[in-house]
Amino acid sequence: MRRLGLVLVALAAALTAVASTSALATGASGTTGMTGLTVPTGTTGVTPHVVACPAGVAALPAKAEWVWSDYGKPSTSAAKVSYSQSGGNGSWSRGAAQGTICSESQGGGEPKRSIVMKVSGPSKLSPGIKRSGLLGIGIALGVSVIRSGDPSGCAVGSTGTVTLFASYYETHVDKASMRFAGACASWDESFRSPGLHVLISNNGAMIRPG
Repeated sequence: MRRLGLVLVALAAALTAVASTSALATGASGTTGMTGLTVPTGTTGVTPHVVACPAGVAALPAKAEWVWSDYGKPSTSAAKVSYSQSGGNGSWSRGAAQGTICSESQGGGEPKRSIVMKVSGPSKLSPGIKRSGLLGIGIALGVSVIRSGDPSGCAVGSTGTVTLFASYYETHVDKASMRFAGACASWDESFRSPGLHVLISNNGAMIRPG
């Protein structure tokens, strides 16, 4: 319980930081998400889209809920990223996941870029695994790009995988990664604590093996 309390406090702090630069709103489904993430179309003369991030998602009969956020410089990046803002939320049940993930980055003399991803399809939930010697829970999420503001050409319909890991107990280390193929490979990034916060739970309870 103490572990979950610490994580929820950390996530609340992260969302408070975001709220100072991006308003919070409630989507049609009642899901709270960030608004004000401008995703340009990449076409001159076309009005940029403003999307809700994460967008409201229809709830599965959930066996698990996942949420993550990262603000700052990624721990590793395929591009010269000096700052990124990434995160999303959703649910998992019976080997399938759904939700929304958004990422925005800038650096290397390139214009600010952003993508919005839909989470859907088969997903593996792995409780009781170890990362960096710490016991925790991981989840692999299949994603597809549904809105792109990336001048380098990460097209709508491109697919990839987002993996999340949250350690159990008080020694808290979170990890996340985004991996894509083709032109979207420039979005390959890895994140870890302290800028990253991940929560994977079942109605707020820790998920253990078995």
